[in-house]
Amino acid sequence: MAKFDADVLRELRDVREVAIRTEKYLGTAVVIWVVVADDEVFVRSVRGGKGRWHRDLATGGSATLEFAGRQLEVQAIPADDAASIARASREFLRK
Repeated sequence: MAKFDADVLRELRDVREVAIRTEKYLGTAVVIWVVVADDEVFVRSVRGGKGRWHRDLATGGSATLEFAGRQLEVQAIPADDAASIARASREFLRK
């Protein structure tokens, strides 16, 4: 799991959307929703596995999140356990 410092977590809690660029498509950013639940950052693809950025990251690629004037290199880790999915879903609904 990637570790984010307190300032980044605070900013991500407050922002509704971020842009994501995968290493495969550095010239094209995709706007996505982001949430923080229990100090873990979650993003979801509206298109699920059909989303281009989701497919790029599912194969192990890295990405850059862009928000609030920042560019943050990240590595996605699938959240496939029921507890993580439930926490992320609750936070998406709340936000």
